[in-house]
Amino acid sequence: MPRAAGGSINGTRILMGLLLFAILVGSIMGVVVALSSGQPTVALIIGLIAAAFFTRVGC
Repeated sequence: MPRAAGGSINGTRILMGLLLFAILVGSIMGVVVALSSGQPTVALIIGLIAAAFFTRVGC
């Protein structure tokens, strides 16, 4: 398989992408579990922190 132009496929980038995906899944599951256990305030806090994290990552 030929190398990508500029070395864009990198093990570190793949690992960071998997880590971001795991954080996303964890935050969604945290909100779902908090809502299902009757704690909407905790779900809101988890959602706000996750949104702030992904906003910072995206910028």
